[in-house]
Amino acid sequence: MQEENDVLLRQIKAFSQGLGYLLAKGGGNSGNEIVFPQKKTQRLPFQAQLEQAIAAGELNEATRFLFSRRYALAEEQFIALGTWYFETVNGFSDQQLTQFNYSRRDIEHGLAQLARIQRGDA
Repeated sequence: MQEENDVLLRQIKAFSQGLGYLLAKGGGNSGNEIVFPQKKTQRLPFQAQLEQAIAAGELNEATRFLFSRRYALAEEQFIALGTWYFETVNGFSDQQLTQFNYSRRDIEHGLAQLARIQRGDA
């Protein structure tokens, strides 16, 4: 009874009913979407330094830098950083890699080393 007399409570109730309907049934209109904001992705430690080296085409130096930071990070972070790095470098064309004096074999070797670290073999 009180909610029918209180403007704010009526608005909250109407909003919650509308939101519940949209979430439960999709609103009946495929053009409607509810988008929840995502947390900004956290940059990994040393990612900025690696990005600078990648941008400068210093891939051999960046790889050495990456593996020199192995014990400066938790293993999970190191694996995530290494995976990000080699995925980024793998996006280059063969011509770009040759220009930077790097190869697909170098990428494979780096990924294999990451896999050994993750398994505990290295």
